[in-house]
Parts: sequence; structure tokens; C-alpha cells
Amino acid sequence: MAFNHSIKVPTQYKQASKILQKYEQEGASMRNMIYNQKHAKINRLCGLMTKILQRKPLLDAVIEKSEILQKEERLNPHLAKILIAELLFGSGRLLGTSKPVQTVLSYEKKLRKVYEKCTEQSPELVKAQENLNLPRYVRINTLKVKPREILEYLTMNDGWRQIPAAGSYDEFLEIVKNLQEAEFIEDYHVSNLFAFPASSRSYWATHHLVEDLSVVLQNKSSCLAPLLLAPMRKCQVLDMCSAPGMKTIQMAAMMKNKGVIYAAENHTGRFETLEKFARDSGSTIIQPMNMDSLRIREEHVPNIEYILLDPSCSGSGVILQVQTRERTEYDEERIRKLSFLQLKLLCHAMKNFPSVRRIVYSTCSTNIQENEMVVQQALKQFKNFKIKCPLELLRNEWKSFGSAAVKKIGKKCIYARPEVDSTNGFFIAVLERKEELPMETDDVTEN
Repeated sequence: MAFNHSIKVPTQYKQASKILQKYEQEGASMRNMIYNQKHAKINRLCGLMTKILQRKPLLDAVIEKSEILQKEERLNPHLAKILIAELLFGSGRLLGTSKPVQTVLSYEKKLRKVYEKCTEQSPELVKAQENLNLPRYVRINTLKVKPREILEYLTMNDGWRQIPAAGSYDEFLEIVKNLQEAEFIEDYHVSNLFAFPASSRSYWATHHLVEDLSVVLQNKSSCLAPLLLAPMRKCQVLDMCSAPGMKTIQMAAMMKNKGVIYAAENHTGRFETLEKFARDSGSTIIQPMNMDSLRIREEHVPNIEYILLDPSCSGSGVILQVQTRERTEYDEERIRKLSFLQLKLLCHAMKNFPSVRRIVYSTCSTNIQENEMVVQQALKQFKNFKIKCPLELLRNEWKSFGSAAVKKIGKKCIYARPEVDSTNGFFIAVLERKEELPMETDDVTEN
């Protein structure tokens, strides 16, 4: 077969290939690399990389047994993995006529046959894949569209069937874990958030509703922090670590586009992503700030009443990272450095904004050092804040709480756990000001 060597590989495949290579060889942060890409379709790139990580054991087995890399020595192995995943697990087709694309397509029949054989002969690989098959959560962006418009489009045009709302959290979880191909249901806790079966990921990956931000592909765990911050209309909010901005625009929708949200992001690449996301979201109240949150003071963002702090963390709660890493990523030294920065940021929020009424501290980590212990140390220094149990805002139904070993703290924090809550792992603590006590201002010092 003759190939035209002058035709370039589509940009989305090249970007994904470079990201996958750095992830596998250097242990670089997948999330940071994706959101640092300029001119990339972020949602589409996220969807593609998610497929790769979800099916890594199965994908590796298919590549090995098909012998495509042994026979096609000039084919980049990381690019091959991207293309084969898109063909087998994604849209089912490949774009363009470049040589790598045509090479993989020439093996399509064999790849599909090997894939089918692997699933039959190695059920443990399929089981590993199924364990990662969390539902695809989709939030309707009410800054741009009315929920009924989206729901009518899905049910009348594309054949989806909405299941009636669950009467309890247990009932909701049972329904979510057994969603059929064309079914979806509204989340039990978060308004305008809907759970679709895991198989719908390819449907949503390139959907025009995602491209124009009428809907946002946002995991439920990510939606919980804004829900528990519960900012009022016309209030002043500071989102200290905002990029890419999904929580930010969720808060803008909760506030009905009334008030101000200062969205801070220090990293230039992530800030550009945040700025575009905010601009395209339909929000008129988000003010992006390319600034280190530790340098932000009252004079920069006056009269802040609510603060959302979702800082960099180990990411140990993200199920894809937990189950696909072969190396030990979350070593003690890295956790120590992360928790020190997290504490510094939380103390900065408690110290420097005298009007703040509520602070939500959240991470996508399951490490107690980054979670309960950070909150405990911050509350020791700032006794004019208290921790508030968020059950009331969760319809008084939740299952996973913090460690009882961290006295007076653990039982008032919540965790989202994949195996329990059918969403990525997450930690949240809600802190509220006690007006009657003066604020202490001890500086955070590293041990």
C-alpha cells in the first residue's frame, strides 16, 4: 500500500501522543499537560486520554498480540496507542490520510479480532476496565441554555430516556450503577447534573453541545465543592486555584450571573485556558486574574464573602491515576511539600480577607495528610473559624466521612469514594467564620 508521506498527522493525535509519552516516561501530570495545550479542544483531548487510561491493560494486550509495533518499526508507539484506542474504544474511525493513520487502518481487521479474543480469553482485563467505568456526568450550563431545551433535545432527537428522580441516595446509586445504554438520570445532590452510562463517553466526546459549552463534562465530585460553598446571588467570591474553570462557571450559574467571581490562576498556559473558558461560558461576572493566589490581598478583591480553594494535590482520588500507575507516585516527600503549600494557601485565605464568611477547602486526594491534617493545622492557628458539617446541603444523605482519628475534624469532613459514590475520589471541608472571636495571624512555617 502506498502512503503519502507529506500529509501531516492531525494535531489532536499528535498532542495526545506527546502527552501520553511524558505521562508514561516522566510521570508528568496528565491534567496539567492537557490544560497547558494551546489551540487544543480541551474536552475532546480529555475524552481521548481518558479512554487510553481506562483501558490501558486491555490496550497493551491488543498491541502486543497484534504485533503491529514489531512489524511497523517506524510507527511511533505512543501515537499508535492513541490511534488504536480511538479506533477500538472511541469514535471508531480515524481522521486524515497521513501515513500513521493509514498504517493503523491497514491493521484494523486484525486489531478488532485480537481485541475480541483478548476480552474472551482474559476476563480479568475486562473486569479491570469495568472497574473504571464510572458514569459520564454531564452538567447543563444554565448560563447559556435552559435545562428543558437540552433534555428535550436528548429525548426527542437522540433517543435518550430520562429515568425519574430517585427517592433516596441509595436508590440513586443503584440506578446509576445499572444504567442501560440509552438511559440517564439527574444527580441526587447537584441540580442540572446528569449521570449517563459509561458507554456514552464516545457520544459526548465530540458533541456540539460540549463544543459550545451548552453542557460541561464535569465529574460529580468536582461539582460538590461549589455546591457546598453555596454562594449567594450578588455576592463576592474568590476562586483561588481556578483553572480550567469548571467550578468557576458552575458558581456563576448558581449565582444567576449576579455578583463577582475573581478567578485566580498563576500559570500562564492554564490562565489562557481559564480566560477562554470563562469568556465562552456565557458568564458576565467572572474576572480572571493571572496572579499567584498567595499575593492576592483585600485591596485586589474587596469584600470577599466566599472562597473556594481547590489547590494542587497528589490526585490520588482520581480513579484513573490510582489504577493505571505502575510506579509509586505519591511518595512521602511529595506529599509533605504539597501539604505545606496547601496549608499555606488555606491560612492565607483565613487571614487576609476580613469579610469572608465561608471557605470550602477541597482536593481530589484521599491522603489524610493533604486533607484532614491540613484543615486541623489551619484551625489551630485561626480559632475564629470553625468546621461545619455539610450534611444539610447534601439533603442529609451522604456515606463517606473523614477519619475519626483526627479529632473534632474528621467526622465533619466528607469524602467522595469511587467504589461507594460512583464518582472520582474527593475531599471537602467547609469552614465558617465565628464572628465573636478575634482572628489570629500566626504565619505558617515549614517544619
